[in-house]
Amino acid sequence: MSVDGRNEAAEGGTVPERAGDLRRTRSIRFSDSEWEEVKRAAREHDIPAAEFVRQTMLGLARGPEGAGAAPVPPSWAPLIERMFRYAWFLATEKRDEMLREGRGEEVDRLVAEARAFQETLGRGAPD
Repeated sequence: MSVDGRNEAAEGGTVPERAGDLRRTRSIRFSDSEWEEVKRAAREHDIPAAEFVRQTMLGLARGPEGAGAAPVPPSWAPLIERMFRYAWFLATEKRDEMLREGRGEEVDRLVAEARAFQETLGRGAPD
């Protein structure tokens, strides 16, 4: 591995960050229009542009395992919780309505399908 970071991926492997590793400034060039795109995307994720670039590049460098691992901005937590509560409320209301209408078997089938899907998600994507 070189001091300036130019040959870090030369052997094709990734080097995991270790506790105590110092982050150093690296030089990378963007045109003004490219940097504006980066800043816009970073704002959408509610993180600084430099952090957006670092996380995006590390995700690409780590391959499929690192892809899609963009962090959820802390400011989204209340929105996610509110959406979950609304979905739970609506699902509960619909379930109760179906039970009052004598559609219990349909409710049981939907619950079984949802649990099977949940298990599929827990196992990860098929190869």
